[in-house]
Amino acid sequence: MEWSKAKNILIMIFLALNLFLGYSLWEDIYLNYPSRIISQKEIEEAEARLEAVNLELKINISPQIFTMSFLTVSNQEQQGEILAEKLLDPEQPFSFNKGTEGTPQVYRQDKNQIYIWENGRVIFTREPMVDLEQSQDEVLEEGAAISLAEEYLENAQLLPVDARLEEVHSIGDNRYQIRYNQVYKNQTLYGGYLLVQITPRGLEQFELYWLDPQGFSGQEMNNISAAAALGRLADSLEPFSERTAVESMNIGYYSEVFDAQKWDMVPVWRIRLSNRRTYYINAYTGELEGIEEL
Repeated sequence: MEWSKAKNILIMIFLALNLFLGYSLWEDIYLNYPSRIISQKEIEEAEARLEAVNLELKINISPQIFTMSFLTVSNQEQQGEILAEKLLDPEQPFSFNKGTEGTPQVYRQDKNQIYIWENGRVIFTREPMVDLEQSQDEVLEEGAAISLAEEYLENAQLLPVDARLEEVHSIGDNRYQIRYNQVYKNQTLYGGYLLVQITPRGLEQFELYWLDPQGFSGQEMNNISAAAALGRLADSLEPFSERTAVESMNIGYYSEVFDAQKWDMVPVWRIRLSNRRTYYINAYTGELEGIEEL
């Protein structure tokens, strides 16, 4: 009998604790921070603005308004000699052009070339070795393309530990472009990227621009909502002649390639469309920060 009473008391305490925690969460979201959740009406208004430019929203967007600060970064220096050791045949000679201000260093070995800019941006192009046993008609699947790319990069010790696979695109002629983005404290840095082009014969080209995050700076501020960012994007576009869709939308940090010692990256909404264009909308101001086209 005593055990039954004790069990009932424990159940009541547990229920009361759950009610208290649930109310605290509700109070935090809806009373203390009422602007953190947008209404369904605002989402529908954004969809109407997209429709006006022949854009269809194919994804569910977050109703939450996030708070983020600036992220201070610097360029990551790349050592040409080390890259040459990793990417070129050590038993074959190569040429080196030091470059001038504004132009890259260039290492050349036959049809393999490494370009290195002062800001740390690297482009490597190569002619993969032909496998005579490989069928010319072999179709490269997406998963196999990723495996080929990562095998090459890992063997060359060129796949950063803070890289995350972002997306894979078929670019025709049995080729794929694979994009990795940099991640810092669970935030995606769209300004730090690794682009790889792969074929059944192996890696043909990669472009690397990696950053050194210094830490978050300034006070956290409310970002504009995903719906507001979509509306601002729609306002900046001319109507598409063909039906186009919003395929993905994520929040992170972005900046273009900078020739600077240190700068602040801004939070952005990254919006990718079905026409393979990607737009970066400033999550503070709603201004268009950049456009990428595959």
